[in-house]
Amino acid sequence: MKREKKLTKKERQAITGKGPAGGRAAAGGQHIHCVACGRHLDPHEFDPPASATFVQCAHGSQFAACLGCQIPAQKLLDEHDRTGQPVKSASAWH
Repeated sequence: MKREKKLTKKERQAITGKGPAGGRAAAGGQHIHCVACGRHLDPHEFDPPASATFVQCAHGSQFAACLGCQIPAQKLLDEHDRTGQPVKSASAWH
């Protein structure tokens, strides 16, 4: 019996994007929250006039953030880049 062929990490990232948010694929209907405050973000909030955006760490992973939380979110990602630890994101709330 042969194993089914699995996609490599690069092939998966090419399809879904990098990071837990799946790149900008998160705006395609997935359930996403601001990394800094934890507020639920709807996909239409990323469309102009935008009230949410994606911030990126040095590794290329993208995380969603409210426009008001963009600076605190970037500080969280900077700490992640500096220490190598996972991003300390806020608890989700609706």
